[in-house]
Amino acid sequence: MGASAVESVLAVDFGTTTTCAALARGGTVRRLREPAGDGWAWPSAVLLAANRPYVGSAAEQRRLLDPAGYRDELKRTLGRGVPVDLGGRGHPAGLLVSLLLQAVRAEAERVNGGPVDRSVLTVPAAYGPADPRGEELLDAARRAGLPGPELCPEPVAGALAPLAGGPLPPGSTVLVHDLGGGTFDTALVRLPGEDGRPGPAVLAHDGEEYGGRDFDALVYAELLARGGPELTALLPPEDGGPDGAGPGGAGPGGAGRCGAGPGDPLSEEAALRHRIQLLDLARRLKHRLAAESDPAEVFAPAGCVLGVHRDRFLQQAEPLYARTTACCARLLAEAALLDTTGRPPRPDAVVVLGGSSRLPGLVEHVAQALGLPVVLAEDPRTAVAEGAAAWAAARAVRTVEAVGPVPERTPLRWPLPPGGAVLVEWSVGPGSRYPAGAVLGRARAADGSLLQLSAPSPGRGGAGRRGAGGRGGGGGGGVAVAAGA
Repeated sequence: MGASAVESVLAVDFGTTTTCAALARGGTVRRLREPAGDGWAWPSAVLLAANRPYVGSAAEQRRLLDPAGYRDELKRTLGRGVPVDLGGRGHPAGLLVSLLLQAVRAEAERVNGGPVDRSVLTVPAAYGPADPRGEELLDAARRAGLPGPELCPEPVAGALAPLAGGPLPPGSTVLVHDLGGGTFDTALVRLPGEDGRPGPAVLAHDGEEYGGRDFDALVYAELLARGGPELTALLPPEDGGPDGAGPGGAGPGGAGRCGAGPGDPLSEEAALRHRIQLLDLARRLKHRLAAESDPAEVFAPAGCVLGVHRDRFLQQAEPLYARTTACCARLLAEAALLDTTGRPPRPDAVVVLGGSSRLPGLVEHVAQALGLPVVLAEDPRTAVAEGAAAWAAARAVRTVEAVGPVPERTPLRWPLPPGGAVLVEWSVGPGSRYPAGAVLGRARAADGSLLQLSAPSPGRGGAGRRGAGGRGGGGGGGVAVAAGA
């Protein structure tokens, strides 16, 4: 294990706009702070400048100097098989993600006093067992040096997160309402009961591609409309708002037309920088709306004060709020329609989390629209990472012993849980001897957890194995060849 005999588990919530992490050790869960940003979240962003990588807040702080080398929302690039363009050069999406995960791992090791023993990454419930996005994320985690990465569904982690008022009763069914920076996800999750029923289990899930960035765009458009001639000269309204520069003002295609002319590279670069600065201002004002009714700040490039009023924001945001609860209602209706037991799942409460859940009026809208008790996460930003750490800490890696006779040159077989498993690692080479109880390999179960495949008797590794990368049935399992003693 790490620096002591106490097992440590690193949990990473790799989100669309931000990445949060927590460290479970000795029965406690501790959130990890990003060193560069001095906050609880790493922006899910990377910047390459002069072949040197910057991630998180360090990337954001430099993007005004090199906007073409910057990319955020890395999660959207996974599983596409298309290189990510940074400064005119293509890079594998998994490589860029691994750079961010390396920074998270380094902070975890600093806090832990040495390497961590296990790791878990959260993924949307929509990711299937062999989803290419999840596989590329796992590859990035291994490349970043995360030990034995497991996968935990985000709604399961959210249901297990520290909640205001304490945990929900065992056996509860909860509706998770997770409004993040780039996506909205909802799921029905049943917590384990006191009767030994396994869990937590995702009963149904749904989601849509919108989130905090859409609210940023609302504020951005409002500032642009009310900014006056000084702002209009810097950012003509017909340029299309923040989308013209890509999410976060990142893309090189967002150059404006202010200054000399569209062919002048200096004027286009200046317009893009102004666009990024205005979007940053819009994001800060949005966050301040949670505590202030009419926040305002100076926008230095135009030499003017820009602000937004909470009432105006609520008026514009209401349709987006309604989309989240309509998605929840649709999920509940579909779950009831597909039920064959005569007892369709009915949530006992709605767990509201995600960074955008702090927007003014959202919680009140959810409670009124769904007619269910609302439970809030202690910290909606880090809730999923903390819940994933608790999930992993409570689930020791299971060891599955081979069954059947083990005479010389006889294949070993392992019973697998329902849904089967995928062989992810084989640690015994051909001809290598192993003692009784040795772990010969590891497989990932359908729920994302790991299984250690052990041998009941000593033996010698065979010439090959079957089942690598395959999926066994619930009672059969993959087959690995191993010679007898």
